[in-house]
Amino acid sequence: MATSTAFLTFLQQLFRLPRMHLDATENRAPVWLAVLCGASGGVIWGIVARIWMRLISAQPEFSIPGTAAILLISTLFGSFVGLAFAARQHGWRRWGQYLPRSFVVMFFLPFGIAGGMPLMLTVLLLTLAVTHGAVVGLWVLAALALLLVVATDIGVPAIVALMMSLGAITLSVWKWMTPRWKGRLGVVRVDRWLDRLGRALLVLLATSSFGVVVREITTTKGWVLGAVYILYYIGLLYPLFLALRVGLEPVAALAARPSSQSQQVLDE
Repeated sequence: MATSTAFLTFLQQLFRLPRMHLDATENRAPVWLAVLCGASGGVIWGIVARIWMRLISAQPEFSIPGTAAILLISTLFGSFVGLAFAARQHGWRRWGQYLPRSFVVMFFLPFGIAGGMPLMLTVLLLTLAVTHGAVVGLWVLAALALLLVVATDIGVPAIVALMMSLGAITLSVWKWMTPRWKGRLGVVRVDRWLDRLGRALLVLLATSSFGVVVREITTTKGWVLGAVYILYYIGLLYPLFLALRVGLEPVAALAARPSSQSQQVLDE
């Protein structure tokens, strides 16, 4: 009974992490500790991911260069996540705030190298859907589509990049015009639905990328063993989502969340 209660408590804490307040809280870890924890987490994630790749591979083998590249990418990513987390917790301003967060996004993109493209797209698009509105999401989609057309041989039609770019431009113009029509109920409703549709598109594309991996696993490993590997894969995606959120989520206003001391004074 005690074991099941402890496990349920652990799950509750685990699923509260996506809603954890990131900015300028009172529980501020030292910068060196945050970076060290981030780097350690990156190394552990890289090792676990490499084991997963070994398990699902049709021709399982380890190569030193491949393993070293995965560990290097995940360690650098984790280090910058720790630095960005410390910057948010300590309330650093301007470049001290945005530079480490930019590095988080920059060092996440290499996760899409070689066969990691579905993983990178799943986490990136889902995190954007949670942290940003439709305008940012569509511009990122347009940039990714253009990158896939120009720099890869995946076979994305150029018309897709063009449509994404036109959609991002159109929605940006709409958002620019909306404040001029402030107060009109119909405009507000349309604006809300456009934002929901944009976020839904991001979630749909993220789900499609996840489905590509699921299909490959079930095809090569079968449904029973494949289900175990899919759960393993979800376990790899979740910490990446939490880490990328540190870099992508907009900074909350300091006044929006009172400190525990001020809240205690108000309660008294």
